[in-house]
Amino acid sequence: MVNGQPGGTLRPDDRGFAYGDGLFETMAWRDGALRLFDRHLQRLQSGCRRLGLPVPEITGLVEEISALADGQTRGTVRLTLSRGPGQRGYTAPAAPAVTRVIGFFPDSPGPAPAALAVDLCQVPASINPVLAGLKTLNRLDNVLARTEISRRRLDEGIMCTPAGQVIGATAANVFGIRGDVLLTPELSQGGVAGVMRGLVLDCAATLGITTRETRIDVDALLHMEEMFLTNALTGLRPVTSFAGRPLGSGKLTHALALALQARGIAEARAC
Repeated sequence: MVNGQPGGTLRPDDRGFAYGDGLFETMAWRDGALRLFDRHLQRLQSGCRRLGLPVPEITGLVEEISALADGQTRGTVRLTLSRGPGQRGYTAPAAPAVTRVIGFFPDSPGPAPAALAVDLCQVPASINPVLAGLKTLNRLDNVLARTEISRRRLDEGIMCTPAGQVIGATAANVFGIRGDVLLTPELSQGGVAGVMRGLVLDCAATLGITTRETRIDVDALLHMEEMFLTNALTGLRPVTSFAGRPLGSGKLTHALALALQARGIAEARAC
């Protein structure tokens, strides 16, 4: 659905197509409703403000999503906003006519891996403090990294800056546990502020788990006692092997998985 029209088309001068000038949200549709929609909406609104895009009207947005997902109990909703059509060149239009694209995708057969074999990606993560935390349409480094890990037959890959600072996985946020402290990369230079990441941090605070959003280098990652990845669609998944080293799923991973399940994230698993 493009701008409310089923099966609509995109103009070739759309800035989302031409320059990746826009944002997107990938949301879980569970039991006939959007999961964590308030968190997705908060991130989308923040991203619109930072990029200077008009915030979409929420009631109409929900109506369009519901129309596409009508009769479906489970799937994925992809919402894309671009700055819309514009003249050739990087200069943005003064009054953008935002393009809104919504797609619904029924879940593919078979569950995602519950536990993950992970290694470092050779493809580095892009760094830009202006865009840090946002889910922009500029994801080519993730595309190349995902191609790499598929070729290496890994479940996921960890992306780092050229200087070796951990940013995140190709399609997930990274958490590690060391000495009963929950650690996750801070996002001032790059990465995406995942909605499941935010929920995990809230659960950790409720459980009284000491948490640090901090800079994590590769050496620190190699010495984690537990590690897990989070994603809006797959919840929490433990890493059972990192860089060829077996990892256990300990008490903190288990406690956080249970806390997520209690909040309706049925996919969260500790093992």
